[in-house]
Amino acid sequence: MTALIPRLRLYLFGTGLLLAAVTTLAPVSSAQQPHTFEVGAGYTYLHTNILPGCNCFSLNGGDVQAAVGLNRQFQAVGEAGATHRGGITPDGYTLTQVTYAFGLRYFPLPAARLRPFGESLFGGAHALGSLAPENNAIGGSSNAIAFLTGGGVELRLTRTLLLQPARIDYEFTNFRNGQQNHQNDVRLSVGVLYRFRGRHN
Repeated sequence: MTALIPRLRLYLFGTGLLLAAVTTLAPVSSAQQPHTFEVGAGYTYLHTNILPGCNCFSLNGGDVQAAVGLNRQFQAVGEAGATHRGGITPDGYTLTQVTYAFGLRYFPLPAARLRPFGESLFGGAHALGSLAPENNAIGGSSNAIAFLTGGGVELRLTRTLLLQPARIDYEFTNFRNGQQNHQNDVRLSVGVLYRFRGRHN
């Protein structure tokens, strides 16, 4: 656990920098731009190494997300998702991983129809199934810290309908697995969002 402290400090420091940027920039542009609210859902692919070493395997599932525009370039984002796989081992072990996270999303080109973005989110994860730590010989909690950082692109189809054709995140969790006791996962997702446009301040 001691080895994880510097990494977690770095993650929290990065999130703190994004929060500081929002605090600085929001008053400048909020008077010029209506706040927006977006909700969406999509497909999620997760490549994980919850087992010791790189006994890697993939899970499939979905996620839901909500985002509130703070100004032209920043959104506050909350999301929750679940992925699952059965028959991971010859003995038929299964795993379902549920994650929830909150953070910030940054759009460097807010006016473009195809907008790249970066994001940083922090939250938690919960494991279910026969491979969950509390259900196997390794023992330990099936709850973990979750940190996600990455980005993607968002395509404006209409005034209210948005498509995220590609979103790629590095996902860190610290499930106990009898060895390094943390996971370095890759998450790919695609989704559709609906935008509710608010009033000008």
